Amino acid sequence: MTAPYDPIHASFDNVARDFKASLGDKELVDEILKVKTVDDVCDFTDKFQKEQGRTGRLRNLNKIQPYLETLRTYAGVIEVLVQTKQDVLCLIWGPIKFLLQWADSVKKSFDAIVDTLADINLLFPEFKVAGKLFESNELIKDVLVLFFRDVLVVYLIALKFFRKKQPEVKRITIIGQPGRSFSMPCG
Repeated sequence: MTAPYDPIHASFDNVARDFKASLGDKELVDEILKVKTVDDVCDFTDKFQKEQGRTGRLRNLNKIQPYLETLRTYAGVIEVLVQTKQDVLCLIWGPIKFLLQWADSVKKSFDAIVDTLADINLLFPEFKVAGKLFESNELIKDVLVLFFRDVLVVYLIALKFFRKKQPEVKRITIIGQPGRSFSMPCG
C-alpha cells in the first residue's frame, strides 16, 4: 500500500528537484548530497579556517554561525513537521561548503558570501517559536516550503556565479519563476 499524498512533502520534493535540475551538474549535486548535517558544515569550516590560517588568508567565518544555527532550527522544524527526505536536508547544508570553497580564491567574493549569509539570517523568523505555529496549522506549512525555495535560489545564483570561468555577463535563471531571469557579471 502506498502512502497517502502529502502536498507539503511533494512541494519540498518539487523544489529540491527544480534546484538539482537548474544547477545542471549531476556531479556537483552528488557532492552536495554528501553534506548531510550542520555538523558536516561546521567540521568543514573548522578545517577550512585552519587551512586559511596556515596560508595567511584567514577570514571571519564566525559571521555565518548565527545563519547556521537558524538553519539548524529550521531543518529541525521541517524534519519533524514535514518528515522530509534526507536529500532535502542535504540541499540546505551542502551548497554552503562549496560556496565557501569556490569563493575563497577571491578575498572580496569570500567576504561577500559570508556577509550575504549573515544578512539573510536577519530576515529569517525565529523558527523555534514559529515551529509551534506550524505544528497547529497545516496551511502555514507552505511557508516552510517558501523559505526552502528562497534559500535554494540564493545558493543556485551563487553556485552558478562561482562556477563560471569567463569574465563575461551570464544569464542565470531563478528557479520557480519560469521565463524570469537577470544578468549578473561573472569574474
